[in-house]
Amino acid sequence: MNSKIIYEQIFDNKEFQSERNRIPALYTLNDGSVMAGADIRYAHGSDSPNNIDIAVAISKDGYTDWNYVMVNHFDDYADTVTSTDSASFIDSAIVQSSSGRIFMLVDAQPSECGYLQAKTGTGYCEINGKKHLLLTKDNNGDKLNTFAFYVGDFDGDFAPIFTKNDNKITEYSISREFCLYKNGEPLYTEQKGSEGVKIQQNIFYSASELKCYKTTYLWVKYSDDNGKTWSTPQIISESVKNEKESFLGVGPGRGMKINHNGKERILFCVYDNNGLFKDPIFENASVVYTDDNGATWHRSNKIKIKKGIGKTSEAQLVKIEGKNYKALRIYARNLSNYIAYADSLDGGVTWTEFRADKALEGTKNCMVSLMETSKKIDNKQVILCSAGGNLKSRADGLLRVGVTEDNGQIHWISKYHLTQGFYGYSCLTELFDGNFAVFYEDEAAHLKYTIFSVSDDGIINEINNKNLEFKEDTSSKIQRSLKAKRTIANIKFKLGLM
Repeated sequence: MNSKIIYEQIFDNKEFQSERNRIPALYTLNDGSVMAGADIRYAHGSDSPNNIDIAVAISKDGYTDWNYVMVNHFDDYADTVTSTDSASFIDSAIVQSSSGRIFMLVDAQPSECGYLQAKTGTGYCEINGKKHLLLTKDNNGDKLNTFAFYVGDFDGDFAPIFTKNDNKITEYSISREFCLYKNGEPLYTEQKGSEGVKIQQNIFYSASELKCYKTTYLWVKYSDDNGKTWSTPQIISESVKNEKESFLGVGPGRGMKINHNGKERILFCVYDNNGLFKDPIFENASVVYTDDNGATWHRSNKIKIKKGIGKTSEAQLVKIEGKNYKALRIYARNLSNYIAYADSLDGGVTWTEFRADKALEGTKNCMVSLMETSKKIDNKQVILCSAGGNLKSRADGLLRVGVTEDNGQIHWISKYHLTQGFYGYSCLTELFDGNFAVFYEDEAAHLKYTIFSVSDDGIINEINNKNLEFKEDTSSKIQRSLKAKRTIANIKFKLGLM
């Protein structure tokens, strides 16, 4: 049994006036400190469109003294006010480069926009071979033919706005935070849900004189000081989104860094719903990546899916290092009862077909977390997996330990029952001292942080808690067995054997 170790819960002390938080991200930084990210959902637990911002908590060791920083925040609505009219951020993923730059990728959504409301297209037009963000002055941000303005190139902190039909400069301009100016002066509007509070207009707000197209935008910020301060945002949709796609969103949790062809490559998982309600494969995972520290971004192929998987989304990346096989592997939620995976041998540009790992049975259509570790068992790489174990609902949290065989296949050698109740999204990290942490949803809109160890024979021990006896959910297996027995009985009856 482990001796008493003190560690604190994260996002559980009513920071930001919110008790309704979702979508965990977790990453151990280069200096051993730990960064956790979460959706701040204020008085509700719903997805976009709604009032959602994204914050991080940072600890020097992942145990205590967590400091909070709001990274992405829209103020068109007062905090604590719930409204589908609000602009929002949702689903963060974090990674740090070897040089120390921390990247956070999120979905940025204009007012009244979310997964189902996102319109087809990028929201950009091409002028003289270069893509520019489109704007409209009308109150119909979903009708692209009304967009008569576009954003020019930034010169310092501001970019002019031009008319699309004749490329003439207007009296409008925007800041790098997408706030709106007229004749060099900021434009203001009333903050909704508060009394007499003025806020600056932003092209993502419904009350702004000029507005962006109603679709999802992939939004990157970075920090060069371990998360204390963050850069102005960069929208990368124009580089990686297809004009035929509507929603293109982040696979939340962790990003990945690898060395590829002598350069460091930063990668994040994304997914689209291009075939929603039109095709059985209505979500498709892929990867976006940069080889120049975030200056330019590219996207992999959409990863094909074997029959029976149904869809793939909200994926995570793992570096596989078998003796005779090395690859980048992507694991994704899907519509089967098993976690799906695919491999890339060229650094994430092209991928094999998604197929099911029949050893990873669990909750369908729920985000999963997998990561490689520095730990070795019998001189083999150790992989961790966090996912729900219940086949019917988001419940029964399981932590699994796997070892990488010489051929790159994972042999899952042990599992630990973390919860017997609700278990939603989760994210894993390895702490500086060799322990591990998992940040997970233990209620529909509540997060819990747990630290555990992995022994040299692959057994998980939860810090400061009595280990729960693992009780496998056998309900579906029992039902299958009973159905088979009934079928056999019917056959015997018809044959006169009973």
